[in-house]
Amino acid sequence: MIQITKEEKARLLKLFPPYKSSYRFPRTVRQKSKRHRYYCPESEQLMRAIAGTNENAAAIVREIDRTREVRGRRRY
Repeated sequence: MIQITKEEKARLLKLFPPYKSSYRFPRTVRQKSKRHRYYCPESEQLMRAIAGTNENAAAIVREIDRTREVRGRRRY
């Protein structure tokens, strides 16, 4: 799970509505309104959607792409 911002969470909810997908974005520290943090599972679809604004998501996407490239070269 990686930490995301409130804006990234809103973008992901717009792309993957909770009633159509099984993705959930848990929040911590619910009692203190300005201190909560949002977290996102490390799913490829979600990471690609926020890779432009979240450095951790971009690193995960680069690793996925690199792994696919290496596996593609091994097949032949």
